[in-house]
Amino acid sequence: MVSVTESDLATCSGPADAGDGGVSNCCRPSQDEAEYLCYFMHRLLDFRHPEIRSLVSLLDSHDNRNLADVNIELPCGGSYLSPFWYVRLPSEALARSIAQRSLLVKGFLELWGEGETWDELIASVRSFPIARRKRWTDPSISFKFVVDGWGKAIKQEDQIAIMHKFQFLGLQGPIKMHCPDLTLRIIVADSSDNNGLPGEVPYRIYFGREVACTDRSIIYKYGLPHRKYLGPTSMDTEMAFIMCNQGQVKKGDLVYDPFVGTGSILVAAAHFGAHTMGADIDIRVVRDGKLNKSGQQMDVWENFRDYNLTPPVGLLRADAHRLPFRPSLQEVFDAIICDPPYGVRAGGKKSVAKEHKVKCSETHIPSTDPYSFEECLKDLLHLAAKHLKLGARLVFFLPSAPGLDKVAEATAHPMLTLLENSEQPLTTRYSRRLVTLCKTAAYDEELERKAFAEGAPLMAQAKSIHERVYESQQKARTAGGNPHLQRYRGKLV
Repeated sequence: MVSVTESDLATCSGPADAGDGGVSNCCRPSQDEAEYLCYFMHRLLDFRHPEIRSLVSLLDSHDNRNLADVNIELPCGGSYLSPFWYVRLPSEALARSIAQRSLLVKGFLELWGEGETWDELIASVRSFPIARRKRWTDPSISFKFVVDGWGKAIKQEDQIAIMHKFQFLGLQGPIKMHCPDLTLRIIVADSSDNNGLPGEVPYRIYFGREVACTDRSIIYKYGLPHRKYLGPTSMDTEMAFIMCNQGQVKKGDLVYDPFVGTGSILVAAAHFGAHTMGADIDIRVVRDGKLNKSGQQMDVWENFRDYNLTPPVGLLRADAHRLPFRPSLQEVFDAIICDPPYGVRAGGKKSVAKEHKVKCSETHIPSTDPYSFEECLKDLLHLAAKHLKLGARLVFFLPSAPGLDKVAEATAHPMLTLLENSEQPLTTRYSRRLVTLCKTAAYDEELERKAFAEGAPLMAQAKSIHERVYESQQKARTAGGNPHLQRYRGKLV
């Protein structure tokens, strides 16, 4: 987007329109006060709606609101790949709150009009109720226009010409380029000759009042290139924050990561004001850390000090196969968020007791054995069922492959309910799924024992899912990968 000067904008004000037009748009949503155009980032396409739903139920003051009340409607053209969706929300304040936390929403517009041509757009804007835009024509209301192109850059002279088309709005207030009272955004969606954007998204022009705009500066602030202590499996910053959003992390929560590693997920949770706690099977990761290029000792605690975040309440040398909690302890965590070691990026290990003499307790490394996929998943579900509070969430990744989805069967625990299941393509042959489960029943040891019995549906799916992933990879390798996966600027989305 090219910047436009205040003198350019000044010519866009003019006498107010005399009355409503009579043009309606078949793809335009109803003039409901709570309906907005949501403009998404064009990345992590399968994660967009789950993040919004999670944030609505977290931030909405109506604690008993049903998620079914949050309508996310298909955009014009009906393409799931489109970044433009109609979203009904109970209030404008909630839209602003979502934008403040979301990583995948670019912003919300109160849609004043849309169309396939400029004439159709202007007629649509004229039909928008004057009573709802009249308050913005007050001489004391500062304003600015923003012309944004999706899929195509718009030259500065073209932007100015576009703004001149809306003189009929009768805006009389001062032009203010920084933090005005009113921002009117014009979005031109044109994917006809772009870099990897989906061609099935139709050419369309949107015009509306900007209600909220997302600030993604935390991606840079907490970016891994600036992190002092890292490991080969440190969670990507953007994904760590998305996981915390789906886990509904808020101030005062106790968040646990049983596979903490270098603490990337806990850093994101602490940013939202949560108390954090983690465990890892490798004592060298949580206790010793490593030396940086200057010879200084770096560890998990250093990351929290560097960002001025509240440090974890504890980091334990433990693993999910042998829980470090007393047997009577239940329902203590507000969220469990993790990336389990399924043996894809790093081999899974579990603690075992072996008969040998410990020569030095300070330097002793406990013995481990391979940790199978089904054992890891079983232990994680047990941890959540017993130690999550009722209504709290477990958010974790499962390995997968394009077109393979066995999440519902592999997580069918009697105390946990599947809420979200989002696929992230990593290559044309391999993907992973972010799974969000909610604890909906009090822990019942007998019911869980039946669910974990040999041959039970849950265990049958868990036992085979890892092999199915590699089988799917082999088939994809033979076929040359999945050619239908969406790419944008060379990356899978």
